Amino acid sequence: MQRRVIKFLIILAISFFGSCELSISQVSGYRLQQADSLFKAKRYVQSLEQYQSILAQDQFTAVMLLKMAFIHEGLGHIGPALYCLNLYYSKTQDPSVITKMEELALKYNLTGYNYDDRNTIFSLYHEYYKSISFWLCVLAIFMLSVVFFLKRNKRSVMLTTSALILVLIGFLIHINVGQTFSSGIVSHSSTYLMAGPSSGANVIAIIDEGHRFDVIGKKDVWLKIKWYGETAFVKENNLLTFSF
Repeated sequence: MQRRVIKFLIILAISFFGSCELSISQVSGYRLQQADSLFKAKRYVQSLEQYQSILAQDQFTAVMLLKMAFIHEGLGHIGPALYCLNLYYSKTQDPSVITKMEELALKYNLTGYNYDDRNTIFSLYHEYYKSISFWLCVLAIFMLSVVFFLKRNKRSVMLTTSALILVLIGFLIHINVGQTFSSGIVSHSSTYLMAGPSSGANVIAIIDEGHRFDVIGKKDVWLKIKWYGETAFVKENNLLTFSF
C-alpha cells in the first residue's frame, strides 16, 4: 500500500511539472512565421501586432523579443522596448543586452538599470524555478519513502522525519515566495507615484515611461515599489511586470 502511494505521488509530480513546462515549440508556428515575414518586409507595425498576440499568451522566442524591442524603440515606445529587453535578458542572461538597456536609460534619464550580481542570481533562479520545484518534490517523496521503510523495520525515524520537515518547509517557502521577486517598467508617460495605495494619497512624483522598479508588495490594484529609497505606490496597469 505504501509503495503504491509513493508511486502515485511520483507520477503525480512528474505529470504536474511536465504539464507546466512551456517550450518554444509551443509557440504558434504559423503566427510567428507570419510575423517574421512581415518584419522581413519592414512592415513593422503589422509584425508587432502579431508578436504581441504571441507574447500575450506567454509564448515567445528570444529573437522575437529583440525584434519587438527594435520596433518599439523605433516607434518611440521606450517602456515596452525596455520591457522586451528585460524579458530577453531574463531568458538568456546575455550580458550584451545590459549595455543596450543602460544606453537607453542614460539617454532618457531613467532609473533602475544598475545591474549587479543580485539580478544575475535572481534571473538564474527564475530560469530554473520549475526544475528546482520538481527536484524538491522528488526529494520530499524519496525521504517520505525512507520514513515508511524505517518505520516498517521498527527503526528510529526521528532524524529522517526532521530532515523531511525541513525539506517540506523549504518547498513551501520556494512555492509561495519564489515567484514574488519581480520588477516593473513604467509603460505610460505621466505616471503618478503615490504615497499610499489610493488615488487620494499624496503624489510623490509624476514620471515618464521606462523607469524600472523592484516590486515589493501589492494591495488591490496598487503595486508597492521603492523610489529613491522612499516607499511609493503605482497603479498596476501602469507597469509592465516580469520576474527576474
